[in-house]
Amino acid sequence: DFTDDDIDDDSEEEEEIDIGSWVGLDIDGEEFFGEIVEFDDEEGTVTIETEDGEEITGYQDEMFLDEE
Repeated sequence: DFTDDDIDDDSEEEEEIDIGSWVGLDIDGEEFFGEIVEFDDEEGTVTIETEDGEEITGYQDEMFLDEE
């Protein structure tokens, strides 16, 4: 029997990164963590807002999921 918990576990593994997702950015060897507030697909950048309100923009290929 499947439970709601089983379904939730599967969906977490396939989670899409979108505005509102919590991610990390690795910029020049320094890691920043925050919530995505903007994507610029034309420029290939992403902007996150850290817990202390700082907005940081980096390239989408520098982004990784934060394993909290």
